[in-house]
Amino acid sequence: MMTYKERLCCWAIARLLPSHQWMIVARFRSPSDADGHFQFLRQTIPHVKFEVVFDLSGDSNRLSGLGCPSNSLTSGR
Repeated sequence: MMTYKERLCCWAIARLLPSHQWMIVARFRSPSDADGHFQFLRQTIPHVKFEVVFDLSGDSNRLSGLGCPSNSLTSGR
């Protein structure tokens, strides 16, 4: 079960790991905050794949894949 604080921050930035798994690197309350940090990460670390996602799964560490029906992720960008 997700805590109240976790439910407030459902926008996240996920990073693609070399093992082809996704890891949440940051969580945000609004899509505009997530998008601003996403732009910064994309400019400072251009060789790493990041995605802005809407995550209600409550799993703050690793994600099996973006857009996978088995979880509640939706690519935001």
